[in-house]
Amino acid sequence: MTSSWTTGPAVSLIRLAAVGVLATGVVAGVADAESAPTGRSLVVLGDSYTANPPCDGLLTKCVDTDGTGPRACLHGPSSWPAQLSTLMALDPEDVENNSCSSATIDTGPVTSTGQEVPGRGGYTLAQEALAAAKDGAFGPRTRVVAIQLGFNDAWPRDSTVTADASRVVTCVFDILEGCDENAVAQGRWPDVDAITGSAYAERIRKVVDYVKYYAPNARIELVGYPEVAPEGDSVWCFDLFGLGNWVQPRARAMVEFWDRLQTAEREAAGLLGIDFVDVRPATAGHGLCSNDPWFNGLLDPRPDHSGLPLHPSAHGDAAVAATVYHHVAQPN
Repeated sequence: MTSSWTTGPAVSLIRLAAVGVLATGVVAGVADAESAPTGRSLVVLGDSYTANPPCDGLLTKCVDTDGTGPRACLHGPSSWPAQLSTLMALDPEDVENNSCSSATIDTGPVTSTGQEVPGRGGYTLAQEALAAAKDGAFGPRTRVVAIQLGFNDAWPRDSTVTADASRVVTCVFDILEGCDENAVAQGRWPDVDAITGSAYAERIRKVVDYVKYYAPNARIELVGYPEVAPEGDSVWCFDLFGLGNWVQPRARAMVEFWDRLQTAEREAAGLLGIDFVDVRPATAGHGLCSNDPWFNGLLDPRPDHSGLPLHPSAHGDAAVAATVYHHVAQPN
C-alpha cells in the first residue's frame, strides 16, 4: 500500500469507509472527468495466501517497515499476483497489489458488543480497496480486480473465534482433543455451518458494487484457495524441518472449514454476478499430507526453505497464477 492521493473515486470511498459503508450510485464529491483516474490494469486485494511474504517468522523475520504486527504487507517475489502480472505482461506501475498478511473481509479487533479480541487488527477488504482508490487504481483502464479473502475471518461474523495460527497449531498438536466437530461446539474452532454463500456475498457486496461502478470494464475475480487437503478428508499434516509429517488424524473441522469456504466463495460469486476462479483442480494432490506438497512446512527444505508455514510454495503459487491468467484471458 502507498500513501499517494488522488481525487475522484478515492474521495467518495474515504467518506463512505469512514462510516463503514461502501456503496455505488449517487456518491458525493465525485471529481470532474478530467481529474478522474484512468485506473491500473491489475488490482489485487487479499491476505497472506495472496501476498505470501518471503519470510518464515523464525529464521527470516517478517519485517514490514510500513506496518507492524498484523498490518504487514510484504509481497513475495513468487507470490501468485507477482507471477500473474508477469503472465499479463504488465509494467509494475500498472499493478496495484494491496494484499496484506492477516487481512480479512471485515473481521476487526472489536466485536459489536465491544469485546476486544487480541491478535486481530489486520486490514479489511474495505481498507485495502480504499488504499487502491487513493492510488487511482480503479478506472476505465482497469482490466482485472482479484480478491482472495475469508480464511482469517470470524464465522459467524461477530464471533471471537477465527482459524488463526495459534488455533491451527493447537488443533494440530492436540493429541487428546484434536479438531473434529467437537472443536466447534467447544469454541475452539469457527462454526463451519456459518460459512455460506449468502453470508460471504453480503460481507463483500459493498466493495464489489463500488468496484463495478468505478471500474466498469474490469473483470472481478473471486479467487479460491488451493487444496490444503482433499475434500471430505479428516487428516491434517504439518511438516517439521523436512524430517517428516506430524499427522493429526482428528482434523475434520479443519478440513471442513476449507471445504465450506470454497463452496461459499463459488456461491457468492454467482449471487454477485462476478467470476469465481477455482484453483483447487490445479493444486489437487499437492496438499499438506501429500508426497509432493506445494505448501511450506516449518523450515521444510522441500517446498521453499524460507516461507510462511502452511502457505503455498512458489510452485503452488505458479499453479494459482496460471489458473487465474487462463480465466481472465477468456472472453467474457
